[in-house]
Amino acid sequence: MSGEMDKPTLQGADRAADRQDMILDAAFHAFATYGYRRTTMDDIAQGVGLSRSALYLHFRNKEDVFRKLAEHYFAEAMAAMEAALMAPGQTPEQALIAAFIAKDGKFMDVVLGTPHGSELLDAGMSLTRDLADQAEARKIGMLARWLAALPMAEGIGSPEAVARTIMVSAMGLKFPGQTLDGYRQGQRQLARLFARAIVG
Repeated sequence: MSGEMDKPTLQGADRAADRQDMILDAAFHAFATYGYRRTTMDDIAQGVGLSRSALYLHFRNKEDVFRKLAEHYFAEAMAAMEAALMAPGQTPEQALIAAFIAKDGKFMDVVLGTPHGSELLDAGMSLTRDLADQAEARKIGMLARWLAALPMAEGIGSPEAVARTIMVSAMGLKFPGQTLDGYRQGQRQLARLFARAIVG
């Protein structure tokens, strides 16, 4: 009896989650197309085929949408990064470059591939700094656990210290005027340098 009572509630929750995913997908495309400042709730609503009033049933405002989009992005990026690091049969260099690419998700393609990239990056830093800091700490912890399982060369530091240095160096590849090709090339170079230092 209780299972039958729960089923409509669960189906309703699933529908609400699907609708939210559709809204966030529409928001991502709107932000990529118009930039953060020019994107309106009307743009997002139109992208998902909702009225503006219906959209407000799910999100309070544009900032709320952006933060939820960031939460999803960080969750997906961290899961992808962990899978990339732990994939069997890789050299440390291959694992690092796969992890670098995975941690970016689709966001970096937009940041470095559209005219609105720097504006979106600025919006992300101002609106989601707390989420980014939490995600960065978790990425460093994940990388440190991976390093601890390797035969690390002596004298280069603890897994935590090396992981932090790797992540800070990777973040430094994002700078004004950087291209996506240049960014990916820098990631490959960093992966090669750190892999050779790690295993000696």
